[in-house]
Amino acid sequence: MKIKNTRNICFLLLYLPVVFFAGCSGSDDPAPTPPIPSENEAKTVMERLWSTSSLSYNTKREKAFDAIQGYADLCSSTYFSNYLKSLDAAAENMEKYDPVLACYRMSFDKVLEEVGSTRVESGTTVIWMLYNMGYIVKTPDGCFAVDICHRYAKQLEPYLDFLCVTHNHSDHYDTDLINRMFEKNKPVVSNYLKKGEGYPYTIPTTSTLTIGSFTLTTNLTNHNEATLQNFVTTFQIDCGSNGGNLVLMHVGDSNYKASQYNIVQPVDIFIARYAPNALTENNVIGSVVTPRYVFLSHILELSHAGVDESRWPVGMGLERASKINCENTILPFWGEKLIWENGRLN
Repeated sequence: MKIKNTRNICFLLLYLPVVFFAGCSGSDDPAPTPPIPSENEAKTVMERLWSTSSLSYNTKREKAFDAIQGYADLCSSTYFSNYLKSLDAAAENMEKYDPVLACYRMSFDKVLEEVGSTRVESGTTVIWMLYNMGYIVKTPDGCFAVDICHRYAKQLEPYLDFLCVTHNHSDHYDTDLINRMFEKNKPVVSNYLKKGEGYPYTIPTTSTLTIGSFTLTTNLTNHNEATLQNFVTTFQIDCGSNGGNLVLMHVGDSNYKASQYNIVQPVDIFIARYAPNALTENNVIGSVVTPRYVFLSHILELSHAGVDESRWPVGMGLERASKINCENTILPFWGEKLIWENGRLN
């Protein structure tokens, strides 16, 4: 059969990028949009950010954040959700023409490559911030992740020994990654996932378990949404002597009710969610737990529609970080790496 109207078909293909541009408007209504920076410009911005350190805020980092925030402001939650559901070819085209999606993809590729290639020295732990509240942690003895949510998350499975999920909300887990972990008989620790009856990594209460060289202590806490009681598991994870004795605590979307926290040992790094209600982080930080560092997270979660739906802008994150009861409160961002060594971060 002959293909007719090839001219019209070619025009349609050339028109597709314009459709992608329009879809990234901050509003779901059709509207003219300003020129979108190219994929190369987004790459330049991310490389500028990665050349700085989340431990030290400066003008270079501020300018990179301003650019990324500008990209994100053009991207509606509907557009991002459609991107997550798209076939690979369509998603890759969207990444090529939309700057925040380019940043999102480049960050994943950077983390994936580094997790696979990084040789961790004895006495150290390497930590990557992937997206939202997703962190990957690697010591000389193993590698684990907490709350990984990303379109390409399943590619991380070969490098992970176990996975932790704080709660059953889609911006804190990835089904494909979980299924791959199950297929490879790797532990997925949560309060709700059941691979089968008596699955040992379904932890509905306060508990302690050991996986390889890692010791995990869990607490069940309320979600920041008041109706979700005992919905979020917090994880205190001791990385062992070979990991520099780092103790990391990830609390997901906990509502910071102090009575629900059982701190079994000093915490070095506390991964906190930006609380939507009146600085409730400090109900716990500085009193129940006194960490050396706080990583304030859940910033620019693109599937959320706006501030009222917990899409916290970078500026608000930085302002909140300055009020947390820990002098070393920082805002790690997509693709960034930190190294724990000799009792401090580098």
